[in-house]
Amino acid sequence: MKPFCSLSLLVVLSFLIDCSLEHSEHSFDGRAHSNHEDHIAFLGEELAKEFEKLSPQESRRRLRMLVPRIDINKDGVVEEAELEIWVRHKMQKWTVDEDVDAIFRDLDMNNNDKVTWKEYMTRTFGFTEEDMHSRWERSNLEKYVLYDKKKWRYSDQDKDGMLNRQEYEYFHHPKEHEIMLPYIAVELMDDHDKDKDGRLSMDEYLAYIDMPTFNSLYIMDFNEKYDVDHDGYLNLKEIEEWRRPTNFNKALGEAQHLIEYADMNKDGKLSADEFVTSHEIFAGSFVTQFGQAFHDEF
Repeated sequence: MKPFCSLSLLVVLSFLIDCSLEHSEHSFDGRAHSNHEDHIAFLGEELAKEFEKLSPQESRRRLRMLVPRIDINKDGVVEEAELEIWVRHKMQKWTVDEDVDAIFRDLDMNNNDKVTWKEYMTRTFGFTEEDMHSRWERSNLEKYVLYDKKKWRYSDQDKDGMLNRQEYEYFHHPKEHEIMLPYIAVELMDDHDKDKDGRLSMDEYLAYIDMPTFNSLYIMDFNEKYDVDHDGYLNLKEIEEWRRPTNFNKALGEAQHLIEYADMNKDGKLSADEFVTSHEIFAGSFVTQFGQAFHDEF
């Protein structure tokens, strides 16, 4: 290749890379965003890697196929709340299909899509609650049974005494679900409210964290962020906010960001066509975009 041609090729390549990078970076809510971050938030790490290997045409086709799975109420459009739920699940590190589903099926001994407390006790501990005290060596398990029974009550949202598949997910992974924050707060209070006055003092809060080197920072957080009524203690509601996982807020923010970017008709919802039109923010990749641009140019 002649030197001039090589130089021209390098200039064009540099231009294409700059354009691709510029297109892949954007801002939302005052923070720099990249398309790669959005791909992982929307698809999860594994599926995002898979989509990166696809052509733009195949990426759009598979993206359209995902939309009905996100559309919970099946009205043909994806609302903010539905997208938030989808993103939150993708942010979780555990896999529902390999974890909760398999365990739930094993616990559901009569295959009626409900797990009773008796079924749970039998499968988990090997005996029913009624039989727990029939042999002395089982007494050391009582604290674990009581712990699970409390968590069971908070997970049983319809109060029928049994757990369906969704409720069992709450039970099995309480820290991953906002609906279980009251349980998280009660459990923390029971364990760390040493004087049993129904609230967490500064000393009890610091003892829970147990990182004396950084006490000054945690004291500042206690006073400025968590103790909302400034009475010097944390009540259950304040503990809920303190222990609220950051991915709840991150999932909502990501859902709002994706809708703002892709909502062409500004109705606050996303149709399948809008997902596909803005596919680069949901499932496109730098590799396929750059490759297509290079192919078109040469």
